[in-house]
Amino acid sequence: MSREPSETVETQISRDTGEAAGPRKRKASSLTEQVYNRLRSEILTCEIEPGRELSEAELAERFQVSKTPVREALATLRSEGFVRTFPRRGYQVVPITFGDMNELFELRTIMEAGAAELACSRITDEEIAHLNALADVVYDRSEQPSLKRFIEANRDFHTEIARASGNERLHQQLVRTIDELERFFYLGARLRDVNSETTNDHHEIVEVLRSRDRDAARAIMIRHNEVTRQGLVQQIASSKRIGQMAL
Repeated sequence: MSREPSETVETQISRDTGEAAGPRKRKASSLTEQVYNRLRSEILTCEIEPGRELSEAELAERFQVSKTPVREALATLRSEGFVRTFPRRGYQVVPITFGDMNELFELRTIMEAGAAELACSRITDEEIAHLNALADVVYDRSEQPSLKRFIEANRDFHTEIARASGNERLHQQLVRTIDELERFFYLGARLRDVNSETTNDHHEIVEVLRSRDRDAARAIMIRHNEVTRQGLVQQIASSKRIGQMAL
């Protein structure tokens, strides 16, 4: 997890962009973005576990930067609801609860049912073909890159249906909601192989969209979200990783 001492966040930026970081102001902004992206990714994938306490000093040492970009990155994560602050204690990754998950799934279901209904009359053949390709993605639980690709494909599958609805506000709101649910998806997919049920459900959704049946699209999306929610509750509640949940 930790970076090799010889490679700071700043040098990684130069390596990734192929150019020097630039003036001081631009460099600071780039460092902040780099720290933010790393922390956000590790929080979403539960590499940094829910409830873990963080300090500016420790993170600055880990990323070999000053406290300023760390503080700015944490401020952004706080505004997004991923970390919270405590006076004289520092920061904590916001714990996740079954209550949070149930609320988010209720919101997600309302949005996705409407998005699927709208998409029936607006989705293109090219978009349907893309959804089919996303539905084919599977993963190996023992391989983090494979799991990451699967979670990203699952995310893209659902957000692309919302995009196909033609309502950009609906699409953006669903993206934010799925981001908040991502930690649950990583926990659940690590605990049990969900390849078959996810792939089968997604292909069924694609076929309903292809048929342009608005009522069926609404119904299958409601069912799919409820099956997913129940599966996550059962997987997490019965696992040793229940400690990552603040019940």
